[in-house]
Amino acid sequence: MSRIMRIDENHASANLNEGLKKVVAARRPVLGELGNKVVRHGSQDLLMKGAEKGASLKNANATLKNIKPRVDTRWRKAENVAVAAVQKKPITRTDSVKTVSDVKPASIAGAKNQPTAPEAVKVNVQLNKGNEVKHVGLKREESQLSLRTLAKQNRKGQQKISCSSASSSEEIDIIPSTKKTERLDTHSQKLLESIENIDINDAWNPMLVSEYVNDIYRYLNRLEGSPGYALSENFLDGHKEITHKMRHVLIDWINEVHTQFKLDIDTYHMTVSLIDRYLQKVKTVPKKKLQLVGVTAMFIASKYEELFPPEIHDFVFITDDTYQKQQILEMEKEIVKQLEFNLGKPLPTHFLRRFSKAAKASDVNHVLAKYLIELASVDYTTAHYKPSEIAAAALYISLYLFPVSSRGTNGSSGKIWTRTLEHYTHYSVHDLVPIVRRLANVIKSVPKMMEKKLKSPWLKYSSSKLQCISTHPKLKGLEIDVLIERELPQ
Repeated sequence: MSRIMRIDENHASANLNEGLKKVVAARRPVLGELGNKVVRHGSQDLLMKGAEKGASLKNANATLKNIKPRVDTRWRKAENVAVAAVQKKPITRTDSVKTVSDVKPASIAGAKNQPTAPEAVKVNVQLNKGNEVKHVGLKREESQLSLRTLAKQNRKGQQKISCSSASSSEEIDIIPSTKKTERLDTHSQKLLESIENIDINDAWNPMLVSEYVNDIYRYLNRLEGSPGYALSENFLDGHKEITHKMRHVLIDWINEVHTQFKLDIDTYHMTVSLIDRYLQKVKTVPKKKLQLVGVTAMFIASKYEELFPPEIHDFVFITDDTYQKQQILEMEKEIVKQLEFNLGKPLPTHFLRRFSKAAKASDVNHVLAKYLIELASVDYTTAHYKPSEIAAAALYISLYLFPVSSRGTNGSSGKIWTRTLEHYTHYSVHDLVPIVRRLANVIKSVPKMMEKKLKSPWLKYSSSKLQCISTHPKLKGLEIDVLIERELPQ
């Protein structure tokens, strides 16, 4: 068995070697072997001597001569091709001056020798007597000189035209100069009087709307005098039960409630405005509903002005349950209907803020003016004045009692009512005379009002938070008598 196995192993190994030979013989030649085969059949001299750089397979094998390389680098020069450098001969004047008969044969001969050459450049010539030829075109240097001379001539021509029209231009320029001087003479007096622009430093704050603030206040001035908002003098005439004394008591109580609820000052003035406008429109309000009108007006004003208005139950409580919730809601509908939903009447405090800014008023001036405005709201005889008039008169009294040392750059520090104030308030001192005197009388009547228990504004402004302005000695001195009896100082 061992012998048989050895024979089988040898036989198997022989068969395996034959199979490997067949596989090796059947393998396809690769690119390197193909190249070696080509070189082996080529010229043996080139292999022995060493092929020089640039020798190709085309020289080794005649069958590869027609094969072109894939990438033509064109770094070799073509063989057996004589490259002749064509040198252009510069054209001189003697060569260019020729006869027409000499030029034509040369062109014909050139055409025969070079049938595929491009067309020759044609020279424009002009024939004169004989066979002389004069070129129409200019040389490069001559053309440049001609351009320069033309430019100089153009400049000289422009100078002549300007010199010739100098006298006429001076006559024409005289008229605009006179117009400019006339514009300066007839310019707005506001600029000539050095009126200060109080909004010049407010452009950075978009809340101050410095670009539109003058238009806004011009609109408010027009709105406060419109029929739907203005109050007539003695507007309570015609009421059977309501008198001006009842109004005094009601407005003083409204001021006290406003202070107790800690509402905004604009809420109080809007409440007074709604009450007066409704009483002017409706002449049949009974006495027992006058307080209901006041509470409902404050309820409406709170929703209009306040961020967090009191609830309706608070107003019911403040009246000691005299009126119920449903009654306040019904009166709210009635007031809004009678006023035709025109609730946004301009208020004195709206104008006072603007006027105090124009006057550069101090805190004392502003607080005193607010106190005088609240006194005027309680008084019936000042109710028919416009809100802007009340604000201007209150500020005038405040500036008179507490003068401001510096008023800006207009040099009018000694004056109470400056030109800047006249511009922004639209009132002169002469316009404010009756209103100032009326307010001065109201200030003198404060002790009598306190005797009648109409002391809510006085108590409010006697606190240290408001600088105790209502208790200041100047409000009881001779300065108030001067405002009533004498001419108002400027």
